[in-house]
Amino acid sequence: MSTPTAIPCQRRRAPGAALSLSLALLLGALLPSAPALADAERQATAGLAPSQLVGLDLNLQIEKVAPAASLPNQGLIVKRYLAQGLWTSQGAGGPGHRQASGSYQLRHGGDHVLEERSVDDSGQAQSSTRYSFEHPRGGTWVQSLNHGQQQLSGHFTVAPSQPGPAQQLAPASNAGLHVALIIKQALAPTLPPGVFPSAGLVLQSYAADGTLSFQGFGPGNINSKGSYSYKRLSANTAVEEATQTSDFFSLPYTMVYTFKTPNSGTWYQNFYNGLIQFSGTFDTFPR
Repeated sequence: MSTPTAIPCQRRRAPGAALSLSLALLLGALLPSAPALADAERQATAGLAPSQLVGLDLNLQIEKVAPAASLPNQGLIVKRYLAQGLWTSQGAGGPGHRQASGSYQLRHGGDHVLEERSVDDSGQAQSSTRYSFEHPRGGTWVQSLNHGQQQLSGHFTVAPSQPGPAQQLAPASNAGLHVALIIKQALAPTLPPGVFPSAGLVLQSYAADGTLSFQGFGPGNINSKGSYSYKRLSANTAVEEATQTSDFFSLPYTMVYTFKTPNSGTWYQNFYNGLIQFSGTFDTFPR
């Protein structure tokens, strides 16, 4: 924007009037107009997908698999994108996870979509993954393996591969923490309604010896106990594998925590190999 030019005047202005005019001219020069603000907002949301993925971890939360016997079928895969078209990956949560590495090619499928084709170092395992960004830090993903014979999908988030202190959100351990889980959604296609909790709060308390306790609040939420393991996989994600034991059952689950702050975020649980899928929000605080 050009600098406003002075306007010659014949009449002397009062100091207050001159000050008001100066402020008006200054604000007019510094503040964008309404159309300019609208253009800036459009530009900020138009291209959600980054131009490249080098230096980023993409945290792939597994929510659906086909066929059902495919492995891995739950938990989290973290794919790290390196320079020169290379990648590494690791995962946790249920069977079938492994460490891998390979090469990839990337193309943009629009402002919101990245399409990636990968081959691992053995040259045998090939995959194609479509990342659909719903916001700059994540969205949904679909991956096809073995020429479409297997398919995995779910939600993903983006995190820096080399996080600074302020970006390291997920703790190295959850021992000594209370985790308050708010149930926002529960899906169980094979169970009748009312036999599992679909809302409420569960307070999970973790001890350093690998045991935890559950306190349930709301319809269908019960008190119980269990054992757990916890693994941080990226700057903002961790996976918990646990066995929950009550008066009625002793069953395993896999939990994916996605931290938005150092003590809060979202969670996704695969209970008993997909019998129930829970999700919601959480907060943590010391015991």
